[in-house]
Amino acid sequence: MPRRQCADVQTRPTEVLDFTRLTLDAFQQPVPPCEAACHAPLAAWRLDGPPRTARQCRVYQHCPLPPPEDRLFFLRTDLKT
Repeated sequence: MPRRQCADVQTRPTEVLDFTRLTLDAFQQPVPPCEAACHAPLAAWRLDGPPRTARQCRVYQHCPLPPPEDRLFFLRTDLKT
């Protein structure tokens, strides 16, 4: 099954509703707060536990879900299923 991305279904509001149980407008509203909530702990702590001191965390361009909309779309569809 091919991986769905948010950009693939944004032109079809009924599919966004099917996948996420949210309308397209309701889906767009929590994107910035969710992105801030995801990056807040990563800015202070490393994934292996110690506090982050040298490098800051960033999303690389080869990340499987680079846009914040795709990350939220993945979380919403995963919660639904």
